[in-house]
Amino acid sequence: MSRKARKNMSKLLFLYLPLTFFLIITLAPFYWILVTSLKTSAEVFAKPLTYWPKVLTLENYASLFSKLGFGKYFINSMIVAASTTAIISVLSLLGGYAMSRYRFRGKGFMYLLLLITQMFPAVVLMIPLFEIMNRLRLINNLLSLVITCSVTNLPFCLFMMMGYYNSIPRSLEEAAQVDGCSLIKAVFRVLLPTMRPSIVATGAYAFINTWNVFIYATAFITDKDKYTIPLALNIFQGEFNTNYSGLAAGCVVALLPVLVIFAFIQKNLSGGATSGAVKG
Repeated sequence: MSRKARKNMSKLLFLYLPLTFFLIITLAPFYWILVTSLKTSAEVFAKPLTYWPKVLTLENYASLFSKLGFGKYFINSMIVAASTTAIISVLSLLGGYAMSRYRFRGKGFMYLLLLITQMFPAVVLMIPLFEIMNRLRLINNLLSLVITCSVTNLPFCLFMMMGYYNSIPRSLEEAAQVDGCSLIKAVFRVLLPTMRPSIVATGAYAFINTWNVFIYATAFITDKDKYTIPLALNIFQGEFNTNYSGLAAGCVVALLPVLVIFAFIQKNLSGGATSGAVKG
């Protein structure tokens, strides 16, 4: 066997086959959700099992919006996720810069506190946060989810942004200040354009975590008109049966915003934090 043939064989065995296996395992659940959403309820439980609908139907999707008012839940989730993403993006930009560039008393202790907050599961925080929101009279108010998701996601986003700032040489902003820019102008005119991939990655993380929030939503929201998408998916699960085809259609709708976001930001996610910042 020639050297080139051995190289191609190695690439097939150790690259293409593992990647193919990984893609199949990863995409199989999404395929099954999509197929189930296009089946009738009778065909979902039919035997033998069908891997593609015998008769394609969009009735499950039509029922989501015409009978269940899924559009209202979609808007509620979008309001919470978009508001939280905006708050976290601004605060992590400012806080990350301070933690990266400045030295101040208690910085190490603050860093430790932020790290400790990531060790508590949401279930542990649910009861005290419920008491706080109850005293603020924010139960059955989407603002309670915005505040909670902002507080719980901010520490990790702050760490992310701090790491991005650390990867950018100080010489960039110092050069801008030498040219006559103030510190604020140097940050907004020089650093922020360079930080675009980092801002997008942080915002995407905050949006997805908030879009999928369930535990806090179950604690704070009991009014059906204020349901978000994760809560609305519980409607399909009854006491004695579950509408799997309707649930699958709801899951597909819930996945769409995330897929659209990644389709538009993938170029920014793949860009380097300092790409194009300086000319070599």
